[in-house]
Amino acid sequence: MKKLIIGLWVVVLLGILGFFSSFWMAEQGWLGKMPTIEDLQNPKSDLASEIYGSDGKVLGKYFYQNRTNVGYEGLSPHLINALVATEDERFRDHPGIDWKGTIRAVAYLGSRGGASTITQQLAKMLFTERRSTNKLKRVVQKIQEWIISAKLERYYTKDEIIAMYFNRFDFVNNAVGVKSASQVYFSTSPDSLEIHEAAMLVGMAKNPSLFNPIRRPDTTFQRRNVVLGQMVRNRYITQEEYDSISVLPLGVRYQQVDHSEGIAPYFREILRGELKTLLQKKDPETGEYLVAKENGDPYNIYSDGLRIFTTINSKMQQHAEWAVQQYLKEYLQPAFSRELERRSNFPFASLSDEEVKNVMNTARRRTMRYRILTGKECHNCHRRGDFVQKEEIDGVDHWVCAADDCGETKRVISADSIDTVFDTPVKMQVFSWQGEIDTLMTPNDSIRYYKSFLQAGLMSLDPHTGHIKAWVGGIDHKHFEYDHVYLSKRQVGSTFKPFVYALALEAGLSACHLVPDIPYTFKKGEFGLLKDWTPKNEGDEYGYEVTLKYGLANSMNTITAWVMKRFTPQAAVAYAHKCGIRSHIEPVPSLALGVADLSLHEMATAYSTFANRGMRMEPVYLLRIEDNGGTMIYESQQDIEEVMSEEQAYKMLDIMMGVTEGELGGPVDPEVGRQRKTGTAMRMHYDVESRGYDGIPWDVKIAGKTGTTQGNSDGWFMGIVPDLVTGVWVGAEDRSVRFTRTDLGQGANTALPIWCYYMKKVWEDPSFGVTTRPFDVPETLKNDNFDCTNGSSDDEPFDGGEINEKDLFN
Repeated sequence: MKKLIIGLWVVVLLGILGFFSSFWMAEQGWLGKMPTIEDLQNPKSDLASEIYGSDGKVLGKYFYQNRTNVGYEGLSPHLINALVATEDERFRDHPGIDWKGTIRAVAYLGSRGGASTITQQLAKMLFTERRSTNKLKRVVQKIQEWIISAKLERYYTKDEIIAMYFNRFDFVNNAVGVKSASQVYFSTSPDSLEIHEAAMLVGMAKNPSLFNPIRRPDTTFQRRNVVLGQMVRNRYITQEEYDSISVLPLGVRYQQVDHSEGIAPYFREILRGELKTLLQKKDPETGEYLVAKENGDPYNIYSDGLRIFTTINSKMQQHAEWAVQQYLKEYLQPAFSRELERRSNFPFASLSDEEVKNVMNTARRRTMRYRILTGKECHNCHRRGDFVQKEEIDGVDHWVCAADDCGETKRVISADSIDTVFDTPVKMQVFSWQGEIDTLMTPNDSIRYYKSFLQAGLMSLDPHTGHIKAWVGGIDHKHFEYDHVYLSKRQVGSTFKPFVYALALEAGLSACHLVPDIPYTFKKGEFGLLKDWTPKNEGDEYGYEVTLKYGLANSMNTITAWVMKRFTPQAAVAYAHKCGIRSHIEPVPSLALGVADLSLHEMATAYSTFANRGMRMEPVYLLRIEDNGGTMIYESQQDIEEVMSEEQAYKMLDIMMGVTEGELGGPVDPEVGRQRKTGTAMRMHYDVESRGYDGIPWDVKIAGKTGTTQGNSDGWFMGIVPDLVTGVWVGAEDRSVRFTRTDLGQGANTALPIWCYYMKKVWEDPSFGVTTRPFDVPETLKNDNFDCTNGSSDDEPFDGGEINEKDLFN
């Protein structure tokens, strides 16, 4: 008996010794790698970088994991109470390991609750990548978690541990950390969560895949009420509160998190490219990164939690996006679709079958489907370039993805098979203005379908600072990723004419200078022409004299040609470049009609020079970057250049005001027995009941220019008010997809209304600082007379007869 007792004590003592020895061995790293003191004090985690607008609103994020940390003070007390009540009732009393709970769990084999404390759960999230299924290894992992928990309690306060827990936890659906989860599920911040919302999030901690409010709302509802019950048990809420709260619905206001979701997605994509380039720049002499961490490594926008401050105003951006959608969705696209329905070669206009075939072949090669089929992109991980290689496997060619985390292999497909794939109907989800549509369609038909949509671009900037305030690159970033502000270059049409007219004013001619309205011919050999070229006006009555201001107001090709002949295309190109256009422009006479392909970004930049008293401010959209500690690591610089005098700039504004206000001239109208005031953008002032964008008061001073390219492929409007310059472009992806009627396809009908919708919203909000005040007249010009009618009493925009719509169009 004595030997048995001694044996039992030996077993117990050896067990105790083995237990504590295992702790010592784990501490020494003999049972696996343990985190260092530095690791514990600075645990690594991927943090999303946030993009801020000028008004402090978050525009979006760049992330591997959608995580943004929040301090303990930023947590709702309901969150803290719910977590402690549900996961660790003695959290404030134990040193990281709840021995009482551990003994209870062992005694009842886990049937009466687990023994894992909040600190242990945090240790597991921070330093145990994957829970082992091997029981022996799991015991080792548990010992490691105990050691790490004790150390975490040594280096951090209880409050800090709770904050770290909430910041680390993955709430699924691209919501990593409680700040992201609060926004994704309830459209709020963690400090503003109500009791039932906090209880739902804490309930997800048991198993976020099972208690997923998007996929399993009923199960999540039951789990939430379990958490509320625990809060009653621990006296954080009363039974009466439980009774009223437990019957409430989950109240989820789900906001899907995706790089294409949210406001300003096109802008954020352009910014992403600039940031990646900026953070990879090196000093050419030392080879060191110009913007780098203390250890010399470059910053990563997806994991380093940068704070990126931009000039975009979130409210103005929302107004701009609304303006584009309002007009295209409600009016312009339906009108365009009705016209397209009558086309035999839908949606193309005036193309032969061979031309359509070429367009379709080009479009196919640009699709992701084609890139995947031809091995230019991996279907699984979407790596491109050298990652996808052709290899022979068992005598058959395959595309093999060499990416470490992919390794996908697919058989090479023949050209004939590719054609078959594009002609075979498949299930797909396509864009419509009424929402996404699930349909069965061939890829070829989907290409034609997408080409039938009108696209748009809008850019708005403060001319005095160069700060870009709104940026709409297209109609839907998920389905149409190509940006029409910075990347797209289209013919600018008559919006180029102000740069031509500026040459005449700078040479000393006044806006009231009279020019005969007759065709002007550029002779063969002149400016490199291979044959004579004579630009004409559409439906014009030649033979009378008009002022330069009237010529621009009515976009008369003949008057622009007269100016171009006198001052040369080379001079016009030089002036445009001086104003801020960076693209190459051929110095040809047809530039008078706007044949140059330029971006909306360039055009808005150049027009802002007129609004800023002749000073060109380099456009800015990135202000500064801070690291996750709030230290500034980058601040943008800006180029400023004087392009023209203050007087010259105002004279250009005055001549462009004729476009929107109308200018007296031209032939006598037999209906009223006198000349009319006409201008291509006057329609913004006429109040027509069926249009929501017009009716802008006549005393609001607006300088602008409409533009329409050949065949109505592109419609433009550049509009200037004293404190804001906004450009709008509208057109289809392919120039062959266009309106055939000029009254519908011109800039006054496609782009101008979007500008008006946007500006009406901007003027309504005084916080933007954009008022309806007139332009500032330079002191040296305050005694000058800008009325080309020489003091005529006819100062009303129109005072006879009915409105003739043809007078309002370009």
